[in-house]
Order: sequence, then C-alpha cells, then structure tokens
Amino acid sequence: MTLPAGETATTPPIDADFPIAWLDPSDPDMTWEWDDMHMPVAVPALGGDYVRVICAGMAYGYRRLGTPAELRVRILNGYAYFGLFTEVPEAEQPTMWENRTEAARATIATTDAYWRRAVPELSAVYAWVAARPVETEPAEALAGTWDEVWTRISRCWEIHFYAIRGPYQVLEDLADLVETVIEDPKPGEALGLIGGGGHELHEVERGLEDLAAIAARTPGLADRMAEPDVTPERLAAIHGAGPFAAALDGFLTEHGHLGQNFDDLRLASWGEEPALLLTELAKRVREPVAVGAEERRMRLAAQADELAERVRTALADDPEKLERFEALLAPARLIGPLTEIHNYWIDRMAQASLRRFVLRVGRRLVEAGSIADPGDIFHMGRDEVPALLREPADRRATIREREAALAHWAAVRPPRKVGAPSEDGEGDRFDGARYTSSDPDQLRGTGASAGIARGRARLTLTQEDFGAVQPGDIIVCPSSNPSWVPLFAIAGGLITNTGGVLSHAAVVAREFALPAVVGTGDATVRIADGRLVELDGSTGVVRLL
Repeated sequence: MTLPAGETATTPPIDADFPIAWLDPSDPDMTWEWDDMHMPVAVPALGGDYVRVICAGMAYGYRRLGTPAELRVRILNGYAYFGLFTEVPEAEQPTMWENRTEAARATIATTDAYWRRAVPELSAVYAWVAARPVETEPAEALAGTWDEVWTRISRCWEIHFYAIRGPYQVLEDLADLVETVIEDPKPGEALGLIGGGGHELHEVERGLEDLAAIAARTPGLADRMAEPDVTPERLAAIHGAGPFAAALDGFLTEHGHLGQNFDDLRLASWGEEPALLLTELAKRVREPVAVGAEERRMRLAAQADELAERVRTALADDPEKLERFEALLAPARLIGPLTEIHNYWIDRMAQASLRRFVLRVGRRLVEAGSIADPGDIFHMGRDEVPALLREPADRRATIREREAALAHWAAVRPPRKVGAPSEDGEGDRFDGARYTSSDPDQLRGTGASAGIARGRARLTLTQEDFGAVQPGDIIVCPSSNPSWVPLFAIAGGLITNTGGVLSHAAVVAREFALPAVVGTGDATVRIADGRLVELDGSTGVVRLL
C-alpha cells in the first residue's frame, strides 16, 4: 500500500480488503466516516492536502464558536474520512453542543454584514492568486509563493465555516417551529419559506437561458456546440456568432469557476474547459427549457408567501409563537440562501482558483524535467512541491507508482466507517438519515423536493457523465452542488446517495422545483443506468420499474 505523500504509518495495516495504516496510535479508538457527499472518489496526494485545508477551515469554525471539539481528517487509500475529537467527557457533551447551538444563534444577526465584508476579501484572494507571475518568477521565490497561495486559500475556508453557521441555524430553528404548526409536515416543506429569492444561482440560470437564446438565433451554431472538440474560438469563427462569443466570454468571466461536480482538485471548471458548458447549452437549443428562470423564481416566491400566510393563520391565536415566527422568517429569507451561495463563492471558486495555480506550477515542473505532464503535480504532496522547485529532480517514476496505486483504490468501494464501531444517529437536516431497504425494487431516502417524477435513470458519477443527461432523465448521483445547475433545469428528477433536506442537492433541487429524494445510501450502486424509475419527492420512496 502506498501512503499519501508526506505521511507515515504508526501501526501496521489492519484489514486485507481495505488496509489502513493509522497515523496516530489513538486513531483506531475514534470513529471515522467517509465523506461520500463531498469527496465520493479517491483523490491523489495533492487532493488529500486540499481536503486537509477544508478540514482546517472546519476547525476554525469550531474555535470561533468556542466549541472544544475538532473534526479531524485522514486520507485512507485516497478516500477522505472525518472523525470528531473532543476531550469533553461524554456526560458533558450534550451541554457542549447546546452551547454551540446558542453560539450559532448569536451569529444570525451579524451574518449579513459579515458576508458583505467577506465577498470582497474572497475576491481579493482569488485575484491575488491569479496575478502571481508563475511563469517568470525565480524558482526560490515561486516556492514561497506556493506556500502563500495555500495559506490564502485556507483563509477562504475559514470564512466558509464561520459564515454558514448563522444561515443553517436560523433555517433549523424556523423549520423546528413551522413543523409544529403544519399538519403532517413533509421533510423540507418548511424550508420552502425562503424559496424564490434572487441570488447567484438564479443569475447562473438566467445567463444560461440568454446564451441558449442567442445560440438559437445563430444559424449553424447549435450543431457546432455539440461537437466533442468544440471551443469558444471555433464557435466565434462562425459567421454571425460574434454576439454569442461576447456573451459566452462574459458568462465565463463571471461564472466560469463552476463546473466541478465534487471537491476534487483534478476537476476542471467551465472556464478551463468550456466544452463542459457548451455541451449543456446545445441541449437547451435543441429542446428549450419549458419554464424560464424568472417564471420559476416568481412561482417559488409566491408559494413561499402562501406558506407563510398558512403559518400566520395557524398561529393567529398564539401571539408569542407568531412573533417568534416573524422574528425567524425575516433573517431566514435574508441569510438562508447562503447555505448554497457560500458554495458558489468558496467551494467552487476556491477550488477553481487553486487548481489553475497548481497547474501553472505543474508546467514549471515539466519544464524542469521533474514530471511529464502538468497534471502529474496532483500526485505530489503539498510539501513536496517547494523542495522540487528549489532542487529539480526526476519524479516521473514516483508519479507512475502513485497513479497506479490510486487507480487500484478508485475501483474499490470503501467502507463507510472505520475505526471504533458506532451506531448511526437519526441524522440532521444537512447530512440526513441513512436508510436501507430489503425490497430489491424499492429504495428509501428523504423527500427533499416535492413532486413525483418518472423517467430513465442516468448515473452521473463524473463530469463526463453530465453530457449523457437528457431532458426528462432522472439524475442518480452521490451528491451535487451549484455546478449542476445546467442539469437541474432539464432533468425530470434527482436521486442522491447522501444528504438531508438542507444538503446542497436538496437546496438547489427546490430552487429548480425538481422532485428529489436524497440520502438513499446506495442509489448509484442499486440503480442501473437507463433503468426506468419513479421517485416521490415528498415521501422519499424510489421505485425501480
């Protein structure tokens, strides 16, 4: 077994099928759970280091809220496993979590102002990284720049895990209240109270609509967009394609950091590989989206207002509870959308920013003869790169060994938990519960976005799978994020392995009125590509037909 770069084992492997070399003697005493929502695939060495940056951001969030606990990460055979560590005695832990909840509530009133300050700070980080003179900087200086870039990207993740605390808490509190008022509430129904707000994801969809409309008016453009070797430059050369080329350039300048389906540094954004986006636009030209972005937004806003009036009517005789409802609804509508907007600004943008920089450094290593291809840098550790910049050496054989090891583990489905055995809890609104079903023709999950949908299942595990999704298909995937917006507008429904009603998949699905069932556990294993399925986004039941 090949350990991640820079790591050493303290105990021997313990499992023949999924051998683990623990890094700390206390590790086996903790429960470690695979994050198959954000990192459902085996990642190379540098990808593992990026996961550690994300984990450090989580630790910062805990510290800011004064919570004496730490979420730790171990990259085991390429897979990201997280474990919670605290020295607080078990009997006192409920109080610790109650205090954390109250600390999160205290941030609700300040979150909007915090986020308004954060966006310029984030933008400044990305601009600084993009402006580094990687191609001309002396090797010694570039080694220092490498470390500084990682430090600055780490700051983005600190912002992430503080900014989201208030938004998630206010939605939890609002849902808790509303679900005591609505008769037989459906999972996620109360969260419809914040639907229909205009924000970045809405702007992405409107931009896609505009691009598709311009392309439809340009003779010959749609056919060229669907070609496998399509590029913006080739499209711009088509007679009359100037307006489309200009609009595409503007769209990619603003939203080109999207496109990666998971937290994996190897994945390109639309800005790097526009063909990922152009393939989706070609579908829209062939079969225009039935309901436009603005019409859908207005419908959701109207439904949100109707639900709010239902709650107010039900609470008419309880002025104290009604006052509490109004006190939660206002901030929920103001900052609640940050539960997904933060992903647009940090998860996707930080990843795209760091990846571009890493590949530029990779080209320098190719020039020095250290690696064969810029992408080989992903198989190196974060701490290995500066030394190699300062003293070039041929690492091509090492890269091939690590590639082979990763390919082996990529074909393995890892255990969901390792280390100390633990029982699954009920799950919260973000992670959701874990369901199992003994019926071979039925899966059970959490109904996350209302509606019944029937169609052909389309397994969507990689970026390359996006192109296969056709209008009306039922997307079956581990999880999703804002990069999936182009698919959500044409799909018939969504089924995910992971998540609850506040997961990224659920939030975006509701914004697109897309029937969705999340947290099925193993949909991508049990549902064959092309299988006819029916899902109920209210009950959480998926039937294989």
